[in-house]
Amino acid sequence: MKKILSNYIYYLQLLCVAAVFIFMWACQDDKAEPPVITGVVNYAASPNDTAVHTIQTGQWVVLLGRNLSGVTQVYFGSIPATINTTYFTDKSIVVQLPSIPFETVPADELNIVTAISEGGIATYDINITGEPIISCVRNYDDAPNDTVVNVLYPGDEINIVGYNLENATSISFQGILADLTNIVYTDTSAIVQVPANLSGSDASKSNTITYTTKVGEGTFAIKIVGPPVISNVSYEIPKVGDTVHLYGYNFTSIRSLTFAGTPITEYEVSADESTVSFVAPALTQSGPVEMTTPAGSFTTAYNVNDVDFINAGGVGILGNMEWGDYFGWPWWGGNVTLTSSDPNSGWPSYNADFGVGLGMYLQYKSDILDGGAGDDGNAIRMNDAKDGWVPAANLNDPGTSWAIKFEINVAKSWNGGTLCIKSSNGDYIARYEPWRISSSKAISYTTQGWQTVTIPLSEFRKSDPTLGEGKGVSITTVSELLDPASKNGGLILYIHNYGTTATKTAFDAAFDNFRVTRR
Repeated sequence: MKKILSNYIYYLQLLCVAAVFIFMWACQDDKAEPPVITGVVNYAASPNDTAVHTIQTGQWVVLLGRNLSGVTQVYFGSIPATINTTYFTDKSIVVQLPSIPFETVPADELNIVTAISEGGIATYDINITGEPIISCVRNYDDAPNDTVVNVLYPGDEINIVGYNLENATSISFQGILADLTNIVYTDTSAIVQVPANLSGSDASKSNTITYTTKVGEGTFAIKIVGPPVISNVSYEIPKVGDTVHLYGYNFTSIRSLTFAGTPITEYEVSADESTVSFVAPALTQSGPVEMTTPAGSFTTAYNVNDVDFINAGGVGILGNMEWGDYFGWPWWGGNVTLTSSDPNSGWPSYNADFGVGLGMYLQYKSDILDGGAGDDGNAIRMNDAKDGWVPAANLNDPGTSWAIKFEINVAKSWNGGTLCIKSSNGDYIARYEPWRISSSKAISYTTQGWQTVTIPLSEFRKSDPTLGEGKGVSITTVSELLDPASKNGGLILYIHNYGTTATKTAFDAAFDNFRVTRR
């Protein structure tokens, strides 16, 4: 009996040991296998689902391999991607590359794809790129002269340093394209020459490098001393002793300056080299403003002191307020008075607020306006330009090529209320608010005598349902401001308060010489 019991116990122990081994084997069999990545292909229908060796931020790709269905996280250059496991199989993962801050990712991690699951970690090396990023610009020279530079000059050979710079499709400096024929790339830099001639630079891209690849575009702000650009003249028909300001950029180391053919030898340049100020000498003729610096020269497309053009009339004159064909004012429009700059004039009457020796002009007044008040019933109205706004061949020019100009004299403080300048077809308005410094700051504005106002025709805009009048779509061609049949048009100027409270001041200013000229 003992022998039978012993055999039973022995077999029971053997059965328990076998069960333990079977359990351990089963557990071993259930252990997750580590993921493996063997390649990357485009996420696209065949035959475009080809293998890729470079991938870029935002791109959808397929990671190929095995044991991938259990992956819980995917990293590109150490940056986690958003994953959707419904796109996973055991042999593939569909995933979109995240945005990658290339400047902060360690170089040894940048080009690595990492997949993590319960079974382990898989990595795969592949070139990861994105939009070009410029970190700095250096001199192209041997150390220690390869220093970071903060100013560029035409013809400089430089080393642009950053990320994703290889194979640029274009590199421009203030909108002027560089020659890429001899460009030299490394992983994180591009050696290129600044164009020797930066004439015709795009004012909207001033002091900017624009770097473009097939992936995207990056910009970098740096001072670029190209040829000077004069964007505006404060007073185009000054008398002797009047102060004139030229506005623009690159007024660096001026070699020569002429105003209407007269050399200007004494002037002041602002610290940021964007303003030149001088006292007007006696002027004997009309002519452009011309400036020359070591980086090049600039000549305005229009003449200053062009009194012959203004007085004799021609294409572009809407009204000079002098007796004759180009008087321009239709004698009505609200609180507008024809005024003389001659102290001995009986009629029109003289007003000492606006100076002497300027012929006749219009004085326009408006009382303090309640919120939302003001309309074109109280306005300066100018007749159609006798010979057209622009030559017939230029009616389809862009609005950026031409400007409305007039002289203004604001002798009493102006704070609040927008001077609306409306084309006579009524579709477009340009808004003039020199008292507004920002959306939250205003000043009491006056002029020091007469000043020239220059408003590009591109500033004439339609009404926007949210932003309001003159805040919508800009004109695309000059003809949009004119009557479709006659190809001509007049002008209406009036004060309107777009605010909800009353203006701080009334409005009292003088106007003269309405005209359209090239910019």
